[in-house]
Amino acid sequence: MEMGEIVIQNVNQVYHNVNQGDFNALSDINLHLCKGESLAIEGESGSGKSTLARLLIGIEKPTSGKILLDGEDITCWNYRTWKQHRKKIQAVFQDSSGTLNPARSAYANVEEALVNLTDKKRAERKKHILDLMDAVHMDYGLLETPVRQLSGGEQRRLSLLRAIAVEPDYLIMDEVTSGLDLISADAVLTLVENFVKLSGSSCIFITHSRKDAMRIANRIIIMREGRIAEQGYLIDQLSNQKGQG
Repeated sequence: MEMGEIVIQNVNQVYHNVNQGDFNALSDINLHLCKGESLAIEGESGSGKSTLARLLIGIEKPTSGKILLDGEDITCWNYRTWKQHRKKIQAVFQDSSGTLNPARSAYANVEEALVNLTDKKRAERKKHILDLMDAVHMDYGLLETPVRQLSGGEQRRLSLLRAIAVEPDYLIMDEVTSGLDLISADAVLTLVENFVKLSGSSCIFITHSRKDAMRIANRIIIMREGRIAEQGYLIDQLSNQKGQG
């Protein structure tokens, strides 16, 4: 296996409920993300795509199967190991409450990641943050605002900005444009496009929007009821649409 790859092998995730019985959230998932590849995972609510994101970032461990990151099985990692690799893989979720400290300012939240995970000096950190604020159309006046006072859309953009700021090898995004207005969503997608293009990082873009998937990714997987139902390259999707037009 080359560095820069994610391989998911026979992953299952079963949730046990005494009253309702077992629920198979993921069934026999097999997936290979190549170095520098952008992969979209599309599915409706309940398809299992967000569960897969939580497994990839270590929030949950699968019931069975392996998830290999650069050849290492992350299902065996403990908290300390995850902490050592946190710069390598970053995630942005629709609900940003788990990644942002609501009592601290927007600036402090982003700078904290840069202090902990990069060697940038104070002046470099400030310039980097301001450049990213411009990229996601966020007003500098928000920098000193406590996160709890930001709107949901602003928190989402800040969470993405924080993840991209540390320049990870892998970026996992779960419904990052859901609920955003068109201008904010376009700014987010443009930032992701530019980051992937310039960094060579691998990204997994989880969405229910085919339009967003086709903009970000070159390959798509469609999930239904915890299984991979379809997969292919988006150039084929475009060709089929043109042929049907």
